[in-house]
Amino acid sequence: MTNETTGGMNQIIAQLRALSPKRPHTYGMLLQVTRLQASKLRQLRTTSDELDINLAWLLNQRAVPVNRVPSYQIGGESGLTTDAISGRLEIYVNANEPLVRQRFTLLHEFKHVLDFEDADLLHSQLGSGNEKRRAVQIERLANEFAAHVLMPTMLVKRAWFAVQDIDGVAALFNVSPEAMATRLGKLGLVGKPDIEPRMYFRRVGTLPDLGTVRDELDCATAVAA
Repeated sequence: MTNETTGGMNQIIAQLRALSPKRPHTYGMLLQVTRLQASKLRQLRTTSDELDINLAWLLNQRAVPVNRVPSYQIGGESGLTTDAISGRLEIYVNANEPLVRQRFTLLHEFKHVLDFEDADLLHSQLGSGNEKRRAVQIERLANEFAAHVLMPTMLVKRAWFAVQDIDGVAALFNVSPEAMATRLGKLGLVGKPDIEPRMYFRRVGTLPDLGTVRDELDCATAVAA
């Protein structure tokens, strides 16, 4: 199904949120919840052996609108999830980045959607009082979700043993070679990546002024109209 009704999408979100009890969690517990949510999403949206997951249903649904915007409108970030621009929760994806990276970003941001309503509670134990560390851990959880949806462990292992080529396996899953190298490294199938995994997908930095973003989006909308 390519077009997801708002009601159907809200049901999917509710099912995935239900896997995360509403209480403070340790980082280790949140990792487990994140992987469960990724597995459940694949169960709901794909066949068990589908390598290149079709994300048109997520891109086109209207429960949490997805906006592909120029890089400058989101301060050069890969993506942004907020309700502060339009007054409702929306996802913004950097349209200037390669499509394989946009796929990862879309799922990364969808994880932020899942946690949005209860983020303060769910993440209250992260970072051990250090806000910067807490922010990094939240981003890593979103990366973990995207990685597990796009590159499930058993499918990646099966493909790797058959192909034994990072570029070739990445093409099968429609992800970047960098993302696949990171996933293979985490699974112990190739050498440990030299670069911190989160740097492959997103930059953790200061978000742009939301008032400026709102003004630029309004201008872009007016021009398009």
